[in-house]
Amino acid sequence: MRILTQYLNKKIVAESDIILPETQYSLTSMLIIDINGAERACLSVRPDKDWPGYLKVQFKNKKRSYTQWYPVGDFKINNPQLAHLAKGATEPPPEVMGIVTKAAPRSVTDKMQKWETDLYIGIPVWISRGKGEGQVRTVIFNNNDTLTIDKEWEILPDETSQFIISYNVHNPQATGNTLAQSEIDSQVEKPKKKEGSKKKKI
Repeated sequence: MRILTQYLNKKIVAESDIILPETQYSLTSMLIIDINGAERACLSVRPDKDWPGYLKVQFKNKKRSYTQWYPVGDFKINNPQLAHLAKGATEPPPEVMGIVTKAAPRSVTDKMQKWETDLYIGIPVWISRGKGEGQVRTVIFNNNDTLTIDKEWEILPDETSQFIISYNVHNPQATGNTLAQSEIDSQVEKPKKKEGSKKKKI
């Protein structure tokens, strides 16, 4: 199963490379504005039924062929003259903000939900508040009220935790990254004592 790779710009979702012989580089291409705002030639743009809300864009140069997944909305804004290529693209599932009812090392449950089974496969879930805040994981499957994730929580969420299911996770993974206190102290300039600031006794 493919897992989406989130980048900080929230636009590149996944990419796979296949090395090809130079002799195969002779296909017709078209120009688009890519996900980074640059004009580029691509071979094809089509909806991807496996990733709702995304278009599958195929690129090729003299050395390799590769694919990028482009959000439908962004593609239409950047390439209005090619909007017809997005026809038939399905919408992504709705974003969710919820409160944790219970959690296990590889899952989180919200009893208030009534999700369609496997609706959120491949989408990030972010602990946005409470215990475990800042952790981001990827949903590998879900039932009506529980998300199963790709790897264990470092800090297990509890009933104080809130979560968000969304492709647009704005807070990058921070938990687990520590800076030794001695390094912090060495980078902080301590205020100097002012001379002559003592009051004279009368």
